[in-house]
Amino acid sequence: MPSYSYKAIDDAGRVLRGKVIALGEKDAELRIAQEGLTLIATNALKDSPLGNIFSGLRVKPRLRIELYRRLSQTLDMGLPIVSALEENSKLLPSKTLKKALSEIRLSIESGKTLHESISRFPKIFGKLDLGIIHMGEQTGVVPKCLRDLANFHEWKEDIRSTIKRAAIYPSFVLLALGAVIGVWVGYVLPQMAVLLKEMGVVLPGATQAVLTMSNFIRDNWAVLIAGVVAIAALFFLLQRSRKGGIFIQKYLLQVPLIGQVVQNIALARLCHYFATMHKAGMSINAIFEILADNVLGNKYLESRLHEAYNDIQLGHTIAESFEKTGGFPLLLVGGIKNGETTGTLDDTFTRLGDFYDNEVKRTVQAMVNSIEPLTIILLGSVFGLIILSILLPLYDVFSDLGKAY
Repeated sequence: MPSYSYKAIDDAGRVLRGKVIALGEKDAELRIAQEGLTLIATNALKDSPLGNIFSGLRVKPRLRIELYRRLSQTLDMGLPIVSALEENSKLLPSKTLKKALSEIRLSIESGKTLHESISRFPKIFGKLDLGIIHMGEQTGVVPKCLRDLANFHEWKEDIRSTIKRAAIYPSFVLLALGAVIGVWVGYVLPQMAVLLKEMGVVLPGATQAVLTMSNFIRDNWAVLIAGVVAIAALFFLLQRSRKGGIFIQKYLLQVPLIGQVVQNIALARLCHYFATMHKAGMSINAIFEILADNVLGNKYLESRLHEAYNDIQLGHTIAESFEKTGGFPLLLVGGIKNGETTGTLDDTFTRLGDFYDNEVKRTVQAMVNSIEPLTIILLGSVFGLIILSILLPLYDVFSDLGKAY
């Protein structure tokens, strides 16, 4: 929507300058007058290409959670949606989100629904958010849907935080290991080797092997980096393709510990997504269309979900389709079958989601606990090899000096 810069006078006679988003010049004048200002001049602002780039930036998930919670509270208090958006936009620190809320408010004032208005910002509000808000408008429970969305996104952030915390220790160890190896093998050991050769000391096999590797890396570092980048780019492109992503992520699930973590995260997302959307009143077809659209984090399981969705459309139950398609654990299939039999799918998926939440934390902790001894063994082996390559020639030097005396 168009933006306007303006110059106006307040009640104290001060000249103020600012910006306002409006439907047109007359609407801009009206909005400025509502602020208690006397308009002097307005000027339509043109969107720069750079501004358009930054206007499409994503909003931090925590800010979106805060927005949903505040909107649900203000709507529960009886405030109209336009007033709720206006009040909450003043309290949020994100300029991107503030601008989006201003345009959403104007769109609603022009006669569109909340769902239609926020659908213009797909990078801020995802398909799941749009679907649940749409159902909330149709059933008249928008505040409850917003609370459910806030709780759901908060769960996602908690899972993401758990994984990040688990990755800190091994990342730090690998970084420290690389730095130490680079200094000792790339600088210290070659300098000592030159000195020992000048003294006529014959270098042992371990020292010679480490020096050969060091020289190879120093002479071919550019080629090695280019090779690593090329392999990473090839892997990334293969991962982005549908068949390649399914192939890679299928076998990723079979990797000890890591595969369990990935599977538990995907299943927890499946259960929480389904429970959130089903409680909002979305149809099974709409739910599976969203679930199969790259939301589980594993393309292989998403492909299995798509196959199950095709079976459901043919008249099979969810549990039968999951069991026939394969790729899903028996615990999940059995829980869904029980939920369909008793008519408690919402509660079933909620309980399964809580179960897989705990499984994610357990498997992540197990992975961290297994990484610690592995990193200690790796560090010990590397440092042992480096120290051995240094001490062996020094031992020969001291032995020769002892024989001389």
